[in-house]
Amino acid sequence: MNPKVSVVIPTYERAGKVQNAIESVLAQTFSDLEVIVVDDGSTDGTAQILAEAFDDRIRYYAQANQGVSVARNRGIEEARGEWIAFLDSDDLWEKDKLERQFEALRRFSPQCGACYTDTRLFNHPETRTLFQMAEESYRHEPEMGISTEVLRLVVRPGGAGMVVHLSSLLARADLLRKTGGFDSKLLYSEDSELMFRLAMVTGFCYVNRPLVWFDRSPAETRHIGVSADWNRLDFFLQGSQTRLEGLLRLSDRLPKKIQKLLREQLRGVHSGWTNWYLETGQYQRARQAALKAVRMDPTFNVAVKWLLTWVSPQLALRSVRHHQDRLRDSSGIV
Repeated sequence: MNPKVSVVIPTYERAGKVQNAIESVLAQTFSDLEVIVVDDGSTDGTAQILAEAFDDRIRYYAQANQGVSVARNRGIEEARGEWIAFLDSDDLWEKDKLERQFEALRRFSPQCGACYTDTRLFNHPETRTLFQMAEESYRHEPEMGISTEVLRLVVRPGGAGMVVHLSSLLARADLLRKTGGFDSKLLYSEDSELMFRLAMVTGFCYVNRPLVWFDRSPAETRHIGVSADWNRLDFFLQGSQTRLEGLLRLSDRLPKKIQKLLREQLRGVHSGWTNWYLETGQYQRARQAALKAVRMDPTFNVAVKWLLTWVSPQLALRSVRHHQDRLRDSSGIV
């Protein structure tokens, strides 16, 4: 008989950490599950270590290092469960995570085919949960409820967008497969991109309890292998542009306010490219990027930036650096 839930854990060079992730799944109060580990080309002895630690309690698959999207898609392909949950190999679950989610899904079925939970951070000084950090943007009032703003929240990863994140997601397998899975061209924000498309076909409910522990170690230690380039600004900008342009192509099926938000975010990406080109002395490209920003979503500030790239690129660069200094602690694109 097939399990009710397939838990997909991609891993790369995390032989120690992935054991803790697996143990947090096997300790669940909901036990009708299977654990699928997809090893994305590890060279640290992951296969042998997991075989010795877990034997036949997990299903282990190895592949060449191709990135987390390909690994997760392999997990979806191999999953036998009616539901699929994802857990990054450096994250952890509380023991009643799945049990609480199925309580919510029973309450809000058939409207909701996906569910997420609140989350705490570790290896990070922040003590608030993700729900608490996102309260200004979206407040989760009852212990369990239907989320009405998933599309808006996942348009921009980070900040309030982190509130719906993959290690807390539980979704119907048929709906995930209907989306086509993760976009393997994306090495940044591929999880938010998939959840956006999933939210177009089903409602999301939530459990207002921190049932996931989310590792926020420094990015340079978390992003390795194919995904290591994530730490470069130009890589981040290109990934953001690819994701947002792809979502905007779905605009005829999206609410007007979501279309507007996508254009605003793309304006920010093109503005970010303007900054990048100014910093690297590529002034003609900076002008082209600034013009794209103006055309995507005209604002006074971006129009001034475009004008400065023509009048005085050096002055434009000084203005950008001054603005960045003021926003040094911000995680957004400036």
